[in-house]
Amino acid sequence: MIHEKDAESLRIIEGCPSYSQAHQDLFVRAMLDFKTGGSYVEIGASEPKQSNNTFILERDFKWSGISFEINPLLVEAFRAVRLNPCLATDATTFDYLNYFTENNFPKQIDYLSLDIDPAEITYQALKRIPLSDYRFSVITYEHDRYSSGADCMKKSRDYLEGFGYVRVVSNVLCCGRDFEDWYVDPSAVDAKVYGQYISEGIECADIFKNKGNLK
Repeated sequence: MIHEKDAESLRIIEGCPSYSQAHQDLFVRAMLDFKTGGSYVEIGASEPKQSNNTFILERDFKWSGISFEINPLLVEAFRAVRLNPCLATDATTFDYLNYFTENNFPKQIDYLSLDIDPAEITYQALKRIPLSDYRFSVITYEHDRYSSGADCMKKSRDYLEGFGYVRVVSNVLCCGRDFEDWYVDPSAVDAKVYGQYISEGIECADIFKNKGNLK
């Protein structure tokens, strides 16, 4: 995660509120037509509200899901303000397949957020996700190319695209630093929707300028 000294807890983009650092929550909502009652898996929850990718989905759109965070202090803070659970665990060793099965997760989960520092740890966590058994309609993946180089970025792209995911926004910029890729499952998101967002090396706020499907 890129740490901004003066990060705002709420941003307004094209008239839509966003709590994510780079408006990932708005991308998810735009791809899924502002769906209510959706589902998510959040790897690397960090703060429960500010710069969090799932807070507004839970609060305003009644999504259910699970977050993972290794820092027990952040987990405690998360549990104090959020309804959905946050597990204090190592995301690189967790048995996701067993957890998803035991808790009756849908085979098509709406959103997967991956954001752990450093980039190699995020990639290790990605490899643990049972992508052969579960699909995700939208994925935001932090590769931190600006600080970690291109290796983890390339590996994550090859891996996700090998499962049929389409990279919609490549090298999302936050304060000029390229740190994320955003994907969709083309079987779940219409090409007419994600096609208007295809871009590379663009500042996060500019991704949403003049988009007709924002509400």
